[in-house]
Amino acid sequence: MKELDVFIEGETMDLCIPTIEFARESDWYSWFNSNHITKYLNGQGFFPNTPDGQESFFETEKRNRLILIVSNKQKYIGVVSISKIDLINKTGEFSLVINGLKDIRMAPSIALEAAARITEYAFTNLGLNRITSLQHIDLWRWRRRMELIGYKVEGLHEGGFIKGHESGDTISLSYAYDNFKKIAKNRGGGLWDSLEKMELRHKKLPQNTFTDSLLKLYDIERKTYYKKIFSL
Repeated sequence: MKELDVFIEGETMDLCIPTIEFARESDWYSWFNSNHITKYLNGQGFFPNTPDGQESFFETEKRNRLILIVSNKQKYIGVVSISKIDLINKTGEFSLVINGLKDIRMAPSIALEAAARITEYAFTNLGLNRITSLQHIDLWRWRRRMELIGYKVEGLHEGGFIKGHESGDTISLSYAYDNFKKIAKNRGGGLWDSLEKMELRHKKLPQNTFTDSLLKLYDIERKTYYKKIFSL
């Protein structure tokens, strides 16, 4: 199988251009057969995925989705995308799947740089004004890292995630182009200036997150408010 061309070169990873050959012959399809990987993915992990299925997905989605394969400069370890691209309203939706890495210490940094690079591309090259993302509520560590590159917690959706007989809440994130410009200006023109600086920023994150405040609002004030309303 031919090596993929690099589309966006990074410090800890590269974002590469997938091909039909890659969809058919690589282990890309098998990532979505892993219970560990699909645990928090809506719409994934219900039925076995196959190379044919992955090829069909790629053929369909490549027309309206920016799909890039994440390489840790040694092997292909994930896929990142901007989907639901609306060039009239200038919106899109971010998603990322990372396969298992032997060096788990680098996994969060590689994932964050992949998110930063494709987000920056979506704003500067696709001309988007707003990017959204939806996450399972348990992914709070990843959510804190995404805040480092500009994604804001926007809302909580009770019971927004359903898999089998279990359900969970989801958190929606949003990213406005105006905030991107401010952050990029402070970092010399881009979202990712260096691994060292990003790790220092991560250490400086506040202990209490906005999600904590949001959950408190929902659990106490929201319940009290609607209890009064519904008893009128």
